[in-house]
Amino acid sequence: MKDQPLLHLDVRADQAGFRLEVQASLGPAAAVLGPSGAGKTTLLEVLAGLRWAKGRIRLGDRVLQDSEEGVYLPPERRQLGYVPQEGALFPHLSVRRNLLFGRTSSLRTHRFQSPEERREFERLVEALDLGGLLERVPASLSGGERRRVALGRALLARPQLLLLDEPTTGLDGERARAARGLVQRLRDELEVPMLLVTHRPEEALALAHEVLLLEGGRVRACGPAEAVMRRPEVLASWPEWAGENQVRGRVLRHDVQAGTSTVQLDDGPTVSVPLIAGAEPGAEVVLGVGAEEVLIATDQPSGLSARNVLGAVIDELVTLGSVVYVRAGGWYARLTPAAVGELELETGRPIWLVIKTHSWRVVAL
Repeated sequence: MKDQPLLHLDVRADQAGFRLEVQASLGPAAAVLGPSGAGKTTLLEVLAGLRWAKGRIRLGDRVLQDSEEGVYLPPERRQLGYVPQEGALFPHLSVRRNLLFGRTSSLRTHRFQSPEERREFERLVEALDLGGLLERVPASLSGGERRRVALGRALLARPQLLLLDEPTTGLDGERARAARGLVQRLRDELEVPMLLVTHRPEEALALAHEVLLLEGGRVRACGPAEAVMRRPEVLASWPEWAGENQVRGRVLRHDVQAGTSTVQLDDGPTVSVPLIAGAEPGAEVVLGVGAEEVLIATDQPSGLSARNVLGAVIDELVTLGSVVYVRAGGWYARLTPAAVGELELETGRPIWLVIKTHSWRVVAL
C-alpha cells in the first residue's frame, strides 16, 4: 500500500507576494514538513478546494482539478477529510451532532439510516475515546478532545484522503504522544490514507512513509521519509533535531522496581528504556534518542553502566559546520571533528554504539 502513489500534484498559487509551487507524487502515508510560512497550510487548502490555484490535482483515478481543462471539483465533491489546526467544530452543536455532520443524512434526520451506519459510528466513538463527550459542546472540551472530534467527523465522511494540519500543535508532551499514537493506528490498523503537515521533523519521521520538504513555497526534497530526513539541508535547517534517531518496536516487559521497560526493536536488538507507563507487553511504540546521546566505542566495551550496546558498521560521515554526523547501521551519532580524528573513524569501520537507558524517549505509543 505505502509504495503506490495516490496523490499527484502540479499546482501554483499566488497570494500577497507569496507563491506556492508544488510538483510531487505522494503515497497514502505522507507528510509535508516545513518551517512557519513555508506554505504548508496553503497547500492543504488548495487540495481541499478552499483556495484557488492553477494546475492539476489527481487523487487515485479522479481528477480534482485541471485548470487547463476547466475541471474544478468543489470541496464537498473532493472526498477529502480536512482537519484544520483549530478543529472548526460547530459551537452550537453537541459532540454527537458535530460527528454526525460527517453524514449529511444523519444530521438532517437526527437518526441513523441503517444498522451498519450506527455500528460504524459506535466503532469510531470507541476508537477515538469519545464516549463520555457525546452530549458536551465544543466550548467545554480540551484542545486534544476537540481535535479528536474533528477527526471523527472527517472519518465519518469516508474520505478518500485525510488531510491533517499540525495534529499535535498546542498539545503538551503526553497529549501529543497520544495524538501521534492515534494517527499511527489510523494509518496502520485502519489503513486510512492521509497527508499531514507539520513543522516537527520527529513527527514527520514517526508518522509518514514519505516526506515532502517545503520551504518558501517550493519543494526542497521529496521521497522516502528516512532518506529525506537525513539530507544535509534538513539537518542544517533543524539543528535542534539534527540526527534524531527514531526506531519502532514492541514492549516486551517492564521492571517497575528498576523503572525500566525492555523493547524489542523491529530490526532485531532489544533495548532498555525508561519505564513506559500504560503500555502493555506487546504494545507498539516509537522511540527516539538524540544523536548527541549516542556514544561510540571502537572496541567492544565491557563493565559499563549503560545498558544498551549495539554493534554497527560506519556507512557515512557527514560534516556540517563544527559537527560530524556518523551514520552506522541506520543510527546517527554526533561528534566533533577532533573526536572523529582521535577515534580514527572512517567508512566501513566496525564500531559499538552505547546508549544510556535514560537517553530514550517515547515519541508515539
